[in-house]
Amino acid sequence: MRILVFWRRGSIQQRNTIIDHAYSFVRYDKENEYFYFDTYNGRYAADYAWIKDGMFDAVIFDYSVFEVRYNNARITEFTELMSNLWNEVSCVKIAIMQDDYSLTEKIWEFINRVGIDKVYTPIREEDHPIIYPKEKIGNIDIETVLTGYVEESIIDKIELLPHSKREYDVVYRASKLPYSHGKHGQLKYEIAKLFQEKLWKTTLKVDIENTLVRDKAILGGEWFAFLASSRLAIGCLGGRGFMDKDGIIADRVREYVRLYPDASFEETKANIFPDIDDYLHGAVSPRIFECAVTKTCQILVGNDYQGIMEPDKDYIMLKEDFSNIDDVVEKIYDVDYCENIAENCYLKTVKSGAYSYKGFVKMIIDDIRMRVKSPCKLEYDSEYILRMCKINNDNVYQEMLQNSK
Repeated sequence: MRILVFWRRGSIQQRNTIIDHAYSFVRYDKENEYFYFDTYNGRYAADYAWIKDGMFDAVIFDYSVFEVRYNNARITEFTELMSNLWNEVSCVKIAIMQDDYSLTEKIWEFINRVGIDKVYTPIREEDHPIIYPKEKIGNIDIETVLTGYVEESIIDKIELLPHSKREYDVVYRASKLPYSHGKHGQLKYEIAKLFQEKLWKTTLKVDIENTLVRDKAILGGEWFAFLASSRLAIGCLGGRGFMDKDGIIADRVREYVRLYPDASFEETKANIFPDIDDYLHGAVSPRIFECAVTKTCQILVGNDYQGIMEPDKDYIMLKEDFSNIDDVVEKIYDVDYCENIAENCYLKTVKSGAYSYKGFVKMIIDDIRMRVKSPCKLEYDSEYILRMCKINNDNVYQEMLQNSK
């Protein structure tokens, strides 16, 4: 099969998780042809003019593409472009989503107008009726996947030292999310503060920081080296507490915080969304597997990690009310215990192959194969398609370079 993958780099220095997710198809499926097209900020009609009916068996919209919905004008133009294009070009259309609890109405419109056949989402099944109600998108297939998987190509490239020889005892990096993400969205920041307060007077060597700006984030191979330098890392489920389908709550929160920069979450909630409490379930983040790959023991909040890991066997559990924090700190000092926990997690999530990108790709490609009614026309030359994608991608890269100056 010939498969076109729409994705969005977004910036010159991109996070591993975005690249690994988008390029997992060409890395782990050698039976089919893949062509990658960077949509950047939506691009223009002329950029897609070369795409013809019968050229592809399927098109995959990677989740990175939908970042454009945070710009109202661009998502409107992009949805119009894709609607015009794919209503004239027949093939299987797959959308892989993330963060689909934000500006969900834009996603509904895209799905309907472009004619998406299947949506893969990290939203748990029990929350599908909330995020993807049938009255909004009809009977389109929705299937739950993870936000990321084990990237096997990195495993043998990381130097893993025994815990007794690692530089740090505990590390952590997290962004402080807007209050519009609900109470759950504040958890990353709260646990950073909690462990900073608990550990700063101890003999433990820690590197815990909330990353407020992108320039301070650790990217690429440096991120895996950072995790591998520590015995433990702290974390929690990803996601947000509730759906903000039209972005109104986010706008109101942003304006309130602008007027009252010292406002707490509780104050902001009481003034902006007093009647909305968290009701969505969190999702396992790619960091879970990144720590597993580096055999870094994890301290995670709560006991529900989608059946992937068991508390106090594959990770050290911090109760949601933080009431066992002293017990957790005591366990940090036990090097052998932490190393055994990390080894358990590695065997279950990495060594087993149960959560690999290879398996993720196979699942989606098997689904596409079942949906393809008639193969694409081989009269279209692959070299031509590659060349057209390269022209676009080179133009995007140059545009990003200009915008970064």
